[in-house]
Amino acid sequence: MKTTGGSGRTNFESIKLLCQSVARRLEQAGMIAIDREKRGDLVDSFAQAMSKHILTQEDMETTVLSSIGEKNEELDDLRLSGGEAYRTLKQSWMSKYGENEVDGLYFQEPIKYIAARMIGWLMKSPFVEEVFEEDAVLEKAIVQTIGSFRRSKLH
Repeated sequence: MKTTGGSGRTNFESIKLLCQSVARRLEQAGMIAIDREKRGDLVDSFAQAMSKHILTQEDMETTVLSSIGEKNEELDDLRLSGGEAYRTLKQSWMSKYGENEVDGLYFQEPIKYIAARMIGWLMKSPFVEEVFEEDAVLEKAIVQTIGSFRRSKLH
């Protein structure tokens, strides 16, 4: 599932927007009940839990730039310029994480597994009052929501 958004850099706010979209979709479909007064807390906590499994464009750039610093001698031996080194290391990073990329968010495992993690988190969350659907139905809705996620549509 590879889709690229043109929104540039992403950060933790993008993960929050994704988690907010998932929670809103499930709530609007009547699959979960959320305490409305605690919705902000739910999104913050949900995003924090998922941020361990979802990397951002910012994470990629930080990792690549720090790798250039760490591998400076090796890169000098290969006679790579700074731009070439950046492109080479970025390409390596993208080959590892780019397959599961949606709108600048890089999922560290297949989307289906991320959906299962989200379901597990929602089931245990003190901010979710009730879950009304089976895991398979929730998973399908979450995978669809992630697959169609575009930050540009939310602004």
